Amino acid sequence: MFKKSLIHLLSIGYAICLAVASLVEINTEAAFSIKHQDKIFHFAAYAVLCFLFFLSFYLLALNKSLLYAALLAFTFGTIIELLQSITPYSRVSDVEDLFANTLGILTMVIILRWKKQTVVKKLQTFM
Repeated sequence: MFKKSLIHLLSIGYAICLAVASLVEINTEAAFSIKHQDKIFHFAAYAVLCFLFFLSFYLLALNKSLLYAALLAFTFGTIIELLQSITPYSRVSDVEDLFANTLGILTMVIILRWKKQTVVKKLQTFM
């Protein structure tokens, strides 16, 4: 029971941290810069979010846990992008960010469909 709660808390905590990181003012000066690093971050962050949502939904015994995880992650990303357009900070809503989010989610969906049995077995071992 504790381990299930831990995964649910991790999912919620990660989503909250992602929302805060996406909505607060950030320092745009970086020690080093990688081309398209913002898009790479969006891709990876939403792939992880989709994975964590999948784990939570799977533990809740939802039949279509992967579909629900992908839809929730996409909806979450869309809402964050819309909120960025109304924040008083220098954050900008960007369709390319939403595209990177979606690619990260779809990539995780493909990986999980391919390796779902392995992930589920490891999750059951963890539980």
